[in-house]
Amino acid sequence: MDEPRRVGAHFDVVDDLLWQAVAGRLPALGPLTLARSGRIGPLVELAIAAVAAPDAYQAVTVEPPAFQQMTRALRDGAISGAAARDRSGAFPLSRLKRERDGADEAAFEQWAMHAENAAVAAGLAKGLVAGLMGALGELQDNVFEHSGRPETGIVAYAASDGAFEFVVADAGRGVLASLRENPEFAGLEDSGAALRVAASDGASRHARSTGHGYGIGQLFRALAHDAAELRFRSGDHALRLWGDAPSLTGQVELAQKAWLDGLSISVRGAPDSARRRT
Repeated sequence: MDEPRRVGAHFDVVDDLLWQAVAGRLPALGPLTLARSGRIGPLVELAIAAVAAPDAYQAVTVEPPAFQQMTRALRDGAISGAAARDRSGAFPLSRLKRERDGADEAAFEQWAMHAENAAVAAGLAKGLVAGLMGALGELQDNVFEHSGRPETGIVAYAASDGAFEFVVADAGRGVLASLRENPEFAGLEDSGAALRVAASDGASRHARSTGHGYGIGQLFRALAHDAAELRFRSGDHALRLWGDAPSLTGQVELAQKAWLDGLSISVRGAPDSARRRT
């Protein structure tokens, strides 16, 4: 029997796996092991794909424990990452109600507080962390407001000595279908164009005057003085922004990908930059 190939679970690797799975070729490629890459964004995207089509990914073994946290969250509604020594975790939005009350809401508040403390422990300045967690809350609300399938949503985080990352994702209708409900964006042709619009402040399926669609703007404001990498993935496109104070006018890469339902937003902060501003 051939030894399984072993590669890091990077975004480009997961992108290739999704292409092969959509084409029906992934099982024929033989066993493959994904090792740690230092990112959880790719793991969330892979977990969403694998939960939707488990047979297509049977030959893929994923080593990072965070992947199991995510799949358990998506499949079983399991919460992870709120214990004292945890450095990563996932919270399934299927546990929350839109009204934001009850025991599960209290559990989310505890989970988010631990994620915030983990970010500070990783080296990010407290002001930056507060801004990022505020943006995370807004992006979580967007899943309920815009995805059409909030029960598929997940929020995840990971902290290390070199970085803090959080992800808000769902397997709903995606940004193109959502934005087309707004007459202003009815002419959008594909998910790539929709991602560019969604990454601008105040754009949503509602009219701008309603006050919706400002979660992304809060994210950019939180990162106005720090380096970071952001990835927005919806439908068959991914939009990547990176560098100091990342924005749509800075370093941007838009690329076509294999189809993935919903919207995934990955944010990775750079604590070295944050330390200089503590």
